[in-house]
Amino acid sequence: MEKEIVNTRDRIIQVATRLFMDNGYLGTSTRQIAQLAEVTQPNLYHHFKNKEEVYIGVIETLLSDVNEELVVIVEDQTLDTVSKLKRFAECLKTKHPFDFDLMMHDFNTKLMEETQYKLFMLWNQSYKEPLLRLFKTSDFPIRSGVSPEIATTHFLNTLSPYIKAEQRTTTLTIDQVVDLFLNGITSNE
Repeated sequence: MEKEIVNTRDRIIQVATRLFMDNGYLGTSTRQIAQLAEVTQPNLYHHFKNKEEVYIGVIETLLSDVNEELVVIVEDQTLDTVSKLKRFAECLKTKHPFDFDLMMHDFNTKLMEETQYKLFMLWNQSYKEPLLRLFKTSDFPIRSGVSPEIATTHFLNTLSPYIKAEQRTTTLTIDQVVDLFLNGITSNE
């Protein structure tokens, strides 16, 4: 019985992930989720109190899965910082299925304040903390006046346009994005 509950919950999360990714929070209904997950709405509400809790479950699952890979990258002693940044960026580009800007917009405008705070803390823990740790232990010097916190925020903001489903085939490669982040556009010659 317990196995079936987990499978039903997982199926709901899987279906809801796709719907939230395609339609956003407002464009997705619990009725759609239940129908595509092949469960009744009462069964969905047995696992999740409301749509916001389904969304929280989706984001928690996403952040947890991606975080595991990010931590492995950051802790890999065989890689230098630049290689870690490239792998970090590639991981977010390929493993983060949501339009990053849409997800942050949903966080800030569609959810209760308590939920916003919870998801913001999870996001910090899952994405920001590993990257912050990377900049704090970087094998290259960070420019004077730029803290690891600033570098972390700027790197995530720089990546944001490339963490979109429709941007997966951009002409700018992750190597180029990381190079532009680290070296800017001016010549040192």
